[in-house]
Amino acid sequence: MNTLASTFAVSNVTRATDPLAEVPYYEAIERLLNQRPLSEEANATATIEACSRYHGRLVSNVHAHPVIVAVHRAFMQHRPLCLSPDMIWLLICQGVANHVNAHAEDLRSRFVTHQGKAKIKVCCDDFIKGSPENSWGEVVDSFSAGVREHIGSTHDLFVPHFSTTGPTERIAAEIVLLDAMQSYFEYIVETLCGIPEVTLEGTVDDWQSIADRAQLFAEFGLEWWLTALQPILLEFAATARGEDRMDFWESIYKFQSMSGGATITGWITAFFPYVKDRQDGVLVRNRVLVEGWENTGKRPAGEFNPNDFSESGLSPGHFPSGLARAPFVWEYLGKNFDMEFLGGFVGVAQDSATLALRPEIGWAIRDVTSV
Repeated sequence: MNTLASTFAVSNVTRATDPLAEVPYYEAIERLLNQRPLSEEANATATIEACSRYHGRLVSNVHAHPVIVAVHRAFMQHRPLCLSPDMIWLLICQGVANHVNAHAEDLRSRFVTHQGKAKIKVCCDDFIKGSPENSWGEVVDSFSAGVREHIGSTHDLFVPHFSTTGPTERIAAEIVLLDAMQSYFEYIVETLCGIPEVTLEGTVDDWQSIADRAQLFAEFGLEWWLTALQPILLEFAATARGEDRMDFWESIYKFQSMSGGATITGWITAFFPYVKDRQDGVLVRNRVLVEGWENTGKRPAGEFNPNDFSESGLSPGHFPSGLARAPFVWEYLGKNFDMEFLGGFVGVAQDSATLALRPEIGWAIRDVTSV
């Protein structure tokens, strides 16, 4: 991007020397949207999901059009002013967008050939709600490209290519285009996650045996856990028998395949009667089971209900490592070594042909003498 600029004197006034107060970038946008002065910010609710410079800062108390405020303060407070081709073109295009929105049906044939609104959908399965790091600029680019397929070269009128145009300027201009075309298009961002297929190894008898044998652990004071787990184990057996259990499997990780966020709300959490306390790492009873089954008295009636796991969830950091440890001493040639047997889940394997993921069961021996 070319940064060539020319600076020239305008008025013979005493130049300001004190900087204006600043606020976080996202907060400045909140204030602009709500048009609130600083004194009214205390009870404001944040709505900005992401922005072009989330960790940047902007001048405080800008609750009118930023171009007008910049010119006003530059004039009234004797401050220098900077303008770029992108700024002026954006002003023009925003004026055009307002005109198009005011006369959408009169101008429809100038832009599109369809009636109503054509849907443009962009899939972003890796987006996390609330994260400022989501690549929203790429989403805008995709919508812009989708609109271009309908309006052709008119697209170029809105999207600038000046020497000062960078990614932020381009994206802002594309959003103006989306604004202008909103009477003709419906913009949809879709975030979906899911497991395409699951392979259950073993026989029907194997899976039924798990459901039967697990119940025997209830006598060790684990009824509170097994009451929650048993309906899930029966679903495994039913699936192995060939019964359609799509609703069950869609809730393995997220309740009904709901996407976004790191919280795990699916029934897989029921396999962990104890999870780590996030403060000190000590194992405590799984609150999903405790809250859902003990405190509220909500018990399964022998059938799996995904709603039983939808009201709360766990983050990946709550779960134990998956490796069992058993210490032993190795008396080796007159010298003692502190050792550990490690066994359980040692990692995740990948099938080279299908790319299917498989939790890897394995074991290891560890020397902890110097650990």
